[in-house]
Parts: sequence; C-alpha cells; structure tokens
Amino acid sequence: MNKLYLYKDNELVKTYPIASGRPNTPSPIGVWKIINKDTWGEGFGGRWMGFNVPWGKYGIHGTNEPWSIGHDESEGCIRMYNKDVKELYKIVPIGTTVRIYGGPYGPFGEGFRILRPGDRGSDVYEVQRILKEKGYFKGYVNGIYGEDMKQAVFNFQKRMA
Repeated sequence: MNKLYLYKDNELVKTYPIASGRPNTPSPIGVWKIINKDTWGEGFGGRWMGFNVPWGKYGIHGTNEPWSIGHDESEGCIRMYNKDVKELYKIVPIGTTVRIYGGPYGPFGEGFRILRPGDRGSDVYEVQRILKEKGYFKGYVNGIYGEDMKQAVFNFQKRMA
C-alpha cells in the first residue's frame, strides 16, 4: 500500500505516497510517538521527524531517491517526497502518534522468521512483551534479542517441554 494517512480528530485530512522498509530492513511495526524534529540535509528532504523506537533510529524524512516512493525501498524509515515531508513537518507536532502496520513478519504480515540472538525488530519486541507478561522476561522490552531474552526463551521452552 505504501501510504501515510494523516488524521486529525479521527478524520482523514490527507494521504501521502511513501516508501517503507525493505523486507530485510522493515519499518518498525507498532504504535510510536514523534519525539524529535530536525532540519537534516537535502538527502533527507531537509526534514526529520524521529520516533521513540527503542531498538534503532527510525522516522519520517524526505529523499534524494524519489523513484523509491511507492515501494519497499528504505532501511526502515518512512520516506516521502521532499515537498510532502516539508508540508507534513509544519503540520505535525512532537508527541504525535504514529501507527505503522503491515510488514513481512508473523502477525505483522506474510510469514515468520526464526529469531536469533542479535536480531532487532517489531517481532522481537512483541515476543519480549509476551514473555514479560508471562513472567519469563525480566529485562527492558526494547526489540533487541540479547542474552536476557535468550535466557527467557530457554526458560519458557524448558517449562513447555
């Protein structure tokens, strides 16, 4: 679909074409907040709106690759035409909710990947959240598969065997 829908008070204000993450560098599925705005170089359309994703730096920005709009061509960020990101930047304040859905993994899209230590992403975040809810994961839910998650998975598998 590769569209950004701008809502105000639950009413659709505008629709923008975008580029989202490639299958191997997906956009962060979930509900985030814009936590910072900046004026970056022209390669980013001169505008940046960053999300509070705990496992990496993701946001909305312009592009010097306008051919990528409409496709899954980014490293995970949401790319827009430069004129569009400049317009959106003026409208959207820090604290705005951003909801990203779709994507290549599990309940988020077209299939599951095998998670391994070192992986990062929305799927890891969701597994951590569920393991924490069930009392297996004691760490910070951050979408990064580290040693604490490895131990939680091991303990869960042992108990379920």
